[in-house]
Amino acid sequence: MAPAGITLFIALWSALFVAMAFAAPVLRAQNVPTAIIDQDISAFDISSHNDIAYAVPHRKFIQKYILDRDDIFIATMRGKVSRIVDSDKFLPAPPIEGYVVNSLSWSPDGTRIAVNMTIEPIPARLEERLEAKKHKDKKKRDDQSDDDDDDDYQPPSKPALGGSVVVLFDDQGQQIQVAGSKSGFIENATHATWLADDQSVVYMSGAQIMRVRPADGATSKLFEGHEFQAIAWDATRNRAFAIGEDITVYGGLALVELDLLHQRVAPLAQLTSYRSSLVVSPSGAKVGFFENGDTIEVIDVANPSKPIFANAGLGFFQFGPTERRVLLKRGPEGQSNDLVWVGLHDDSFSPALHDLEYHAFQIAPDGNSVAVTEPGKRILKIFSLE
Repeated sequence: MAPAGITLFIALWSALFVAMAFAAPVLRAQNVPTAIIDQDISAFDISSHNDIAYAVPHRKFIQKYILDRDDIFIATMRGKVSRIVDSDKFLPAPPIEGYVVNSLSWSPDGTRIAVNMTIEPIPARLEERLEAKKHKDKKKRDDQSDDDDDDDYQPPSKPALGGSVVVLFDDQGQQIQVAGSKSGFIENATHATWLADDQSVVYMSGAQIMRVRPADGATSKLFEGHEFQAIAWDATRNRAFAIGEDITVYGGLALVELDLLHQRVAPLAQLTSYRSSLVVSPSGAKVGFFENGDTIEVIDVANPSKPIFANAGLGFFQFGPTERRVLLKRGPEGQSNDLVWVGLHDDSFSPALHDLEYHAFQIAPDGNSVAVTEPGKRILKIFSLE
């Protein structure tokens, strides 16, 4: 018979081995990314098929000026990458304009993308230099030819513009034109997304909600006369949730459900305050937001009279797969910070991804993984949530 000390030693090592065996999958899921996209990613969105559309800054030097433009790529969750929009082919010169992609939004069926971008018009001095060079080159060609026609110069395919615009693409990178649009863009537009009717795009123009059908260019103002402080699209169900003043018969600040196809308003709750971060849960059953700098308020759409309150520092959050907790990045949305799971029913806090800081994150629609970009060079990594 083995001595008692040896028996106890063997038992402790056996217990430790079993514990490590059970912990290994959890550690692997938290520590080891399932895919890495080693590019400087400025914006991204995950489709219902788990494809990732993302933008990468691309700098071009013209006449000593720096022109910022973004290429757009699509990657699978396993890291297979293809470029669908080449910035130089998308906006060939002339005119010469820069643009920055602010956000991307997949259609519910995962076949089209709405790209929200800011167009930066050509600097006046650069335009003057290029115009002078064009005339100089034309004069040189005219001196060498009896033909007065300038066959080489092509007029701009699109008029120059600036400001916030939306561009529509399919998942192969083919631009989806809006009928009747001379520029090819939806102008003065932000926060655009496709609806599930497969025909419509909704967007914000200032504080006004707009809807357009690209096929015929028909554009309409929705809920005219009302302005909204915050909008959260629930595109899969052709609706949105909004917060605004005096948008119900009761007046005051309110959360409402908006039918984006039939322009119907359903009041959900009168609010005492609203701070930021209006978010819809994956099932569409819950809506959450920061009512102040410390408290997340969650409203059940089916039972809005009994809200849930959870203490948390101000930041940006998304609902987890079970919708009983949220993943929170504290601080301003564009600032890097760590991720924390916040329990909605017990005010619990638990670190996610081992307290490392990230610039941005998004939980995949299937709830099985989370994509994050790192500070500095914004490399994208995908981690399992299983």
